[in-house]
Amino acid sequence: MNFPAMAMTVLSVSATILTAGLCSAALDTGLVMEHGQSLDVPSDWQRVGRADKQHVVPLLFALKHKNVGRLERMFWNVATPGSGSYREFVSHSKLNEMISPRLSSVRKVQSWLRSRGVDVTSDCIWTKAREYLSCTMSAEVAENLLGVEFYTFVQQSSNEVITRARQHYTVPSDVHPHLDLIGGVHRFPQSGKVTLSTSAKGLQATPRSLRSRYNVGSTVGGKSSQTIQSVGSFLRQHYSKADLKEFFVLFGEGYTHRKDIEKVIGPNTFPSGVEANLDVQYIMSMGANITTWFWSTAGSHDKQEPFLQWMMDIANTTVIPQVMSVSYGDDESSLSADYMQRVNEEFMKQGLRGMSILFASGDSGANCQGEKLVPDFPASSPYVTCVGGTSASISSGEVAAGLSSGGFSNVFSQPEYQISGITHYLSNSSRLPKGSFNRTGRGFPDVAAMATGFLVVDALIPMPVDGTSCATPTFSGVVALINDQLFLHGKKQLGFLNPFLYKNAAALNDISRDCSGSGCGGIGWCAAPGWDAATGLGTPDFEKLVKAALAE
Repeated sequence: MNFPAMAMTVLSVSATILTAGLCSAALDTGLVMEHGQSLDVPSDWQRVGRADKQHVVPLLFALKHKNVGRLERMFWNVATPGSGSYREFVSHSKLNEMISPRLSSVRKVQSWLRSRGVDVTSDCIWTKAREYLSCTMSAEVAENLLGVEFYTFVQQSSNEVITRARQHYTVPSDVHPHLDLIGGVHRFPQSGKVTLSTSAKGLQATPRSLRSRYNVGSTVGGKSSQTIQSVGSFLRQHYSKADLKEFFVLFGEGYTHRKDIEKVIGPNTFPSGVEANLDVQYIMSMGANITTWFWSTAGSHDKQEPFLQWMMDIANTTVIPQVMSVSYGDDESSLSADYMQRVNEEFMKQGLRGMSILFASGDSGANCQGEKLVPDFPASSPYVTCVGGTSASISSGEVAAGLSSGGFSNVFSQPEYQISGITHYLSNSSRLPKGSFNRTGRGFPDVAAMATGFLVVDALIPMPVDGTSCATPTFSGVVALINDQLFLHGKKQLGFLNPFLYKNAAALNDISRDCSGSGCGGIGWCAAPGWDAATGLGTPDFEKLVKAALAE
C-alpha cells in the first residue's frame, strides 16, 4: 500500500559538518542537528540578555528508536479495515521492547554527557524504554555541550521566562547517529488560539444543539468501564471545577453526565483558562458519562518544550485513554524535519496501542504567508486525525467556517486513504485559493465539527467562543461514545481513525458550502462534495458511525 514513508522528502535534512569557531563555546568539530529548524523568535517573546552561567537549563535527549520501519508497518496494519491485524493493538511492554533504543546508543549518550560535566546519575531521568533522557544542567555546561549560546526570553503576555539558543546546535560525529533531537534548545511554547466569538445571536452551539445536530440525542457512555477520553492541555491552561459545575447547571439537561474529571495528570491550579474549560466542558458533554482525564503539561514544563514533554509522558504511561483531544500547533515551515519525524513516531506508537489522537486544524484559514499557503503541524501529520471547523446556517445546516485551517503538507506525502478524495477535489473544485501549495502533499483536515458560537463557562459566566479548539473536543466526545458501544459489544476501540473514516465517508455529513478565509488575495479553501480542504469528509453522524464501526 502507498503509505507516507517516515524518510520524509525534505531538503537539507542531512547533517552538516562544521569547523571550529562557531562560537566561543563550540566543540572542535560537530554535526548540526535539526538543520531545518527555524531560529525566528515569536513576536510575543522578547530577548532579555545572555543567560547567567549558573542558570539551570532543562534539556530532553530523544534517542533514536530501533525498528522504526517495523513500527510503521504494524501501525498501518492495525489501523486499516480489512487487514488481518485490524484493531489488534500492542501492549505497552511489547511496544517498548520493540522500539527501545539500542544499548550502544544509551551508553554512547551517557558517556558523552559525563565527559562534558553532566551528572547522569543525579541530574538525569530515563523513561521506561530509555528513549528519552531528561537532564538539568547549568547554562555554562549546556553551552559547552552543544556549541551554542543560551539567552533569556520573556513572553510579554504572561511574563513567562525561558532560555533558548539562537544558533543551530551541534553534537560530536560519533554521538549524532544515536540522537533524533534535543528538546529545550530552539522551539518556543505556542500561544493559545481560542478567540472571543462574534457569531450572530440565535446560532450558538450548546451541548443540546450539538447532540441533536450530530445524531447523538440522549445517548451517553459509561456502558463500559474501559472507556476513557482525555484532553491534552498546555501553556498553563487549567480547567475550573466550579466552571464545570456551572456549565452543567446551565447546559446539562437531557443527558446523564459525570460531575467532574476522574483523573488529572500534571498541574491544575488557579487561575483557569478559557481553552481548558472549553475542552473539558465539551468533551464531557458530547462524550457524556464517560471517564475523562485532564492531561496537563504546563507549569515548570513550559521552560522545557511542553509538547515534547507531553509525548514523553504518554510514552512512559502504561494505561492510556483511547481518545485524546488536542488543540496545539505551529507552522510546519518553522519546524525541523527531525522534530516532525520524531513526533510522528510518537503518534504511531500510541496509535499502535489503540489511541485515537485528534488535533485542531487551526484558526488561520488557508494561512497565506508571502504568496505561499502555509500548513500547520501536527495537523498535517498523516498519523493523526485533524478536525476542521463549520458554522451553523439557517438555510443549509452547516457551512465551512471562515477560520478553519486546511491545506496540503509541504513535508508529508498523501497517504493512500485520501488520494482519491484529494484528486477529485483538486480536479473538480472551481475555486482554489491563490498562492502556491503542494498538490501531492497530505491534505487536511480529515473531518470537521461546529467551531463557532460555543457557549463556554469561564469565571462562572457563559461566553461565546470560536475556533477549531471547539470542534476538536466535540468530535472527540463522539468518538469516545462509539468506543463505548464497541466495548459493549465485545469489540475493541477504533484506534487511529483515518482509514476507517475515509472508508466510511458516507457515515459523515458532507459539507459543501462556503469557504475558509486568509488565502492569498482573500478567499481560502472552499467546501465541496466529498473531501475538501476546509471541512475534510464532513461532520459526524453518531448513529451511522456506530453502525459502520460495529460492522468492521
